[in-house]
Formats: sequence, C-alpha cells, structure tokens
Amino acid sequence: MFQPRPQNPALAAAFITVAGAFIALTTLIAKALGSDQFGDTLHPLQISQGRFIFAFMALSLAAAVLRPTFGKIHWGLHLTRTSSGWVGVSLMFAAVAYIPLADATAITFVNPVFAMMLAIPLLGERVGPIRWLAAGIAIIGAMVLLRPTPATFQPAALLAVGAALAFGFEVIFIKKLANRESPFQLLIINNLVGMGISTLAVLPFWQIPSPEQWALLAALGAAMACA
Repeated sequence: MFQPRPQNPALAAAFITVAGAFIALTTLIAKALGSDQFGDTLHPLQISQGRFIFAFMALSLAAAVLRPTFGKIHWGLHLTRTSSGWVGVSLMFAAVAYIPLADATAITFVNPVFAMMLAIPLLGERVGPIRWLAAGIAIIGAMVLLRPTPATFQPAALLAVGAALAFGFEVIFIKKLANRESPFQLLIINNLVGMGISTLAVLPFWQIPSPEQWALLAALGAAMACA
C-alpha cells in the first residue's frame, strides 16, 4: 500500500506556485487554439481531448523510463476526480475563447477558495480566520474581474467561474486519492480515464487539426502533465 509522505506546507506551496505557472501556459495555448490564427478554430472539447491524449502519451514515455510500481487503483475516485477535471478544463478553454486571457485565468484561479470551502464538509478540515480573510479578498478580486453590472457584465466569465468550481471539486478528490495512491499513478490513471471521457464527448465536434495545431495540442498536453 502507498505510504503518503509527511506534510510539508512550504514545499507544497512551491509546487502549487509552479503548477499555477504551467496552468497559465495552458490557457495561453488554448487561447491560440480557440482562434483562427493557426487554422480553423478548434472546439473547446477538442482542445481538452488533446490535453488528455498528449499528457497521457508524455506520462507513458516517462513510465517506460522510470518503470514505476503501481498499487491498487481506486476507480470510483478516479472517475469522479477526472470527470471534475475534464469539466474544469473544458470550461476554462471555452472561457479563454470569449473573454480576455488575463480575466479568465485570474477568475479560474479562485478554485483554491472553492476547494477550501468544500474541504470543510467533504474532508472535515478546519479553516481559520486568516484563511477566510484571504478567501474573501480573492472573491472580491474575482467580482472585480466579473464586473457584475448590466453595462459591463460578460456572461462568458461564468464559464471561468464554473471551471474554478469544478477544479475545486477535483482538488478534493485528489486529496482523497493522495492518501491511497502514488503521485505518478494518480497522473497516469487520471489522463487515461480523461482520454476516454474527452474522446466520447468530442465525437460530434472533432475536426482534423492543422500541423501547427497538432504541435500546440502536444505542447498543451505536456504543460498540463507538468502542472
């Protein structure tokens, strides 16, 4: 059975920061794929499919080199985690196609606030006043970006809010899985399941990408695997 490492908040914060940079890169690539700059615009569901396929390929190559040992796979948790993640990335890629990249990325990054609130009923965690204050500041920032007035409100911004909520649920399931399986196993099973879900969802919308779009999809998958 996988034995989780002792908690290290400083190292975890560093990992989250670097992951955030990679996720920002994926939104930039998705913005390019969602435009007609490199060929016909790709549907957000096709972009998310490419994310899972190429991430799985990258991780499979890493597995061939590292030869990790796999333990028991908790398929139910993986399915719920990957479904949440697939919804999140699909909504995020849709959001960046309709609103400025900076706004979509900043709103999506409110997902730790959702994860914090969901962790109370779902994980039994306690949240102190300082973290509630930080969460409140983050929500105020998101409201500023949403600009919720009749004259300035952009409905597409709600796609980014939905993505943040979906990512919040995904974090909860990742936490549950992290105490049961190794990090590499979590990654490769997640992308295997995600590849199946996204392929079924994209069938009505799939089109042949241009060579440049294939390259961007590969870069997207690699960046998301790193994230």
